[in-house]
Amino acid sequence: MVKVCRWKHYKDSEISPAIWEGIDPVLIDNYPWDENGYKPKVEARFCYTESRLYLHFTSYESEIRAVYRNMNEPVYTDSCVEFFFNPDPDKDDRYFNFEINAIGTLLLELGSGRNNRLMIQDVSQAIFNIKSSISPDSAVEYRDDAWTLEFSIPYSFIEKYYGKQDFSSGKVMKGNFQKCGDMTKFPHYGSWNRIETPEPDFHRPEYFGDLILD
Repeated sequence: MVKVCRWKHYKDSEISPAIWEGIDPVLIDNYPWDENGYKPKVEARFCYTESRLYLHFTSYESEIRAVYRNMNEPVYTDSCVEFFFNPDPDKDDRYFNFEINAIGTLLLELGSGRNNRLMIQDVSQAIFNIKSSISPDSAVEYRDDAWTLEFSIPYSFIEKYYGKQDFSSGKVMKGNFQKCGDMTKFPHYGSWNRIETPEPDFHRPEYFGDLILD
């Protein structure tokens, strides 16, 4: 079953930490490959403006792993949230995978499936304004019940790979929100839109949901 989520529109000047309180989340609550009972509650919130897509995750975890600090390292082995999306599914079968660990380290690729993906290395993590509630130093002594992470994706970055896009009301994108941690104390693999495969595999665009700009 394909899920649908609708993205509210705001002005760039309206974006602030308080804005997320007024946006209803979708839940990353499908853990079809669970083998240890660890299924953390994760909320994803999102909106868009005249210049960017904005995303905010809250992961309810009392213990984390946050080893990787350099861009495009294997952050999916850490406590990690992910956003896979195709901004132009009617014309292009490629999708981005944004994978970010609990201290804000990004892995970013583009391609049409799991294999032969382009690792994007010609950008700085800074252009996505990644903000985590956990710093590399504080991660060692993490004692909270949840951590948050937010970032934004400039349209100019998307258009570099997809050409000119119309990010206005009615646009339909495809994507999925995910939570994982391959080498955490309790390995886990969760998604918003359920993935029906025998083994964990987030690189299955046929299971992407609809992302609609209101």
